Amino acid sequence: MQKKLVQSSLAISAAAALSLSGALVASPAMADNAPQKLDLQSEAHVQKALSGIEGVNAYGTDGGELSIGVAKKTDEIKKLEEKYQNIKVTEGVKELKPYAKNDLVGGAGYLVKAGESGGACSTGFSGWDGDGKPVVLTAGHCSKIINEQTNEFDGDTTVDQTEKPSISEANGGEGFQASGNGVIGKWGFHNFGGDLLEGADQNKWPEPSESDIDFAVINVDESKYNVKNGITDWSTADSDDLAKSTTEITEVGAHKDGAISKSGRTTGKTDGEVLPRSEYDFDYQNVGGRWVHGFGVTAPIDKPFSQPGDSGGGVYQGSTAVGVISGGGDLDANTSFTWVADLDHSLEESGTDFNLEKPGEETPEAPAAPKAEDQTIEPEGKVKGKAEAGAEVEVKWKAAEGAQAAENGSETVTADKDGNFSVEGPKAEGDYNYTATAIVDGQKSKTTDFDVTVEKDESETPAPVEREISVDPEQIAASDFVKEDKGVTITVKGFEEGEKVTLEVANGPEGVEGIELDETANENGAAAFSIYGTSAENPEAYLGKYDVEVTGANDTEDESALTGSFEVVADEDGSGGGSGGDDDGNDDDGNGDGGSDLPRTGAELTGLAAGAGLLLVGGTAVVLTMRRKNNN
Repeated sequence: MQKKLVQSSLAISAAAALSLSGALVASPAMADNAPQKLDLQSEAHVQKALSGIEGVNAYGTDGGELSIGVAKKTDEIKKLEEKYQNIKVTEGVKELKPYAKNDLVGGAGYLVKAGESGGACSTGFSGWDGDGKPVVLTAGHCSKIINEQTNEFDGDTTVDQTEKPSISEANGGEGFQASGNGVIGKWGFHNFGGDLLEGADQNKWPEPSESDIDFAVINVDESKYNVKNGITDWSTADSDDLAKSTTEITEVGAHKDGAISKSGRTTGKTDGEVLPRSEYDFDYQNVGGRWVHGFGVTAPIDKPFSQPGDSGGGVYQGSTAVGVISGGGDLDANTSFTWVADLDHSLEESGTDFNLEKPGEETPEAPAAPKAEDQTIEPEGKVKGKAEAGAEVEVKWKAAEGAQAAENGSETVTADKDGNFSVEGPKAEGDYNYTATAIVDGQKSKTTDFDVTVEKDESETPAPVEREISVDPEQIAASDFVKEDKGVTITVKGFEEGEKVTLEVANGPEGVEGIELDETANENGAAAFSIYGTSAENPEAYLGKYDVEVTGANDTEDESALTGSFEVVADEDGSGGGSGGDDDGNDDDGNGDGGSDLPRTGAELTGLAAGAGLLLVGGTAVVLTMRRKNNN
């Protein structure tokens, strides 16, 4: 918002009017019929340029450009656009209606009387004036009795009681029932815009002013009410105690682009988006026939930011108070529009000394806010931060808007002697919004906001295990080789889980060919093969050396087969009981698997009858030709 020109009393006629003669300054380098440039540094030129324009409902200056909002472009407007290069006109900007009148539409949270009738308005923010007296901030038009025929003021309303929350419209009731707690107090400062924008002669319309604000102060009767910092979210309305569910307000400040919230007696707590200057370039809006200084907020038409009755409701971003509801309407068929009287400007123009803490009242010093950076963790990893040593830290998290994260939650932990604290992060991957608040001796710190992304770290995939092959035993007596519980076990490692692993007998005694066994690598990337003979009547038929090669289905061109060998020897040449076994033929660990850490399952080679035999591989018979050894 460009406040420099506005604060120097930039006064543009309300629905502005005027002939253009004498009001415009053309560039010396331009031809007479070339587009001219309006001198925005001269208030008189600006006022004259706009005083002949009918139907101006919003205006503002920014970057040397004058923006005008009108309900409909007239011929005069079109000529103005053609003639001046630094005037921008936006069509479709309507006059807004105030949200509290004596027709019983209005406010949030308190009632007002207007003669025989009355209405309701919303409290904005509670606090204290410079003398330590309790006050409530709200909208100025709630203080006015407005004549429905003339739109003129017929006097001031009278502040009445608070409205009973449990039957308020925000809680699904009909509203307008007094709480029974007594009259809140009396009006202090109260103002609704400037002079009325009326009459056919636009030249006589009043010029807008910095003091055109929609703002009021209620001086609270402290014998009946205690003011308390915070703004309610309406979640405890059923109990008629809205103070049980509040968001703390720590400061008053200027609004920023982005998300914004409000609380009011008609729609409760709602959320919207600040309409940026790039889309709505105005400082003043026509609300109920009067200029009001502020800014715009949009929301979906089916989830409006405000409705009649929310007038005066507090508008805030995080813990910062930024305005009170002034008026609203529809921006288009899909978008609701609210005009917010900006609180920092209203306080300055009204001269109101507003404090969120009672002046002169000593309060314990709040602890420092926790420190926590945006961080990325693995599922159920640690979310970390720092706070005052020994402080209780309340950590809350929720899925970021639009994220697929599935978990919301909260946890309170204690910071250690060095101030470090941590909580276990969510299991579901996604983006989360976190807050952390330190609590020391019952005093809460300001809240720290930070973001956490939960994702698996693919870079930490364990390095592949180096491939290995083990043959046990490497030499075995023929009489042992034909025993199923002995034989030769070949174990391999270094493959991928689930990968198909193939063993091939590459070379063997004369005539041995075409022997392959398949196995699947387990979760550790290992597989085992068991080889033994089935012709116990003629064990010497298996005598000889066997060379094996083991490959994986996922092997690349750069990977070589694992190789090993074993030899079947005559009993008189061998150990007589296998390699490494005890007297019973068992290995050292007594489980008879040839030293393997894997069971011999599935791929078992059974084979050789006398002369030419069969190798049984997984139940499939494969002819194996082999020369029979001569016993003589």
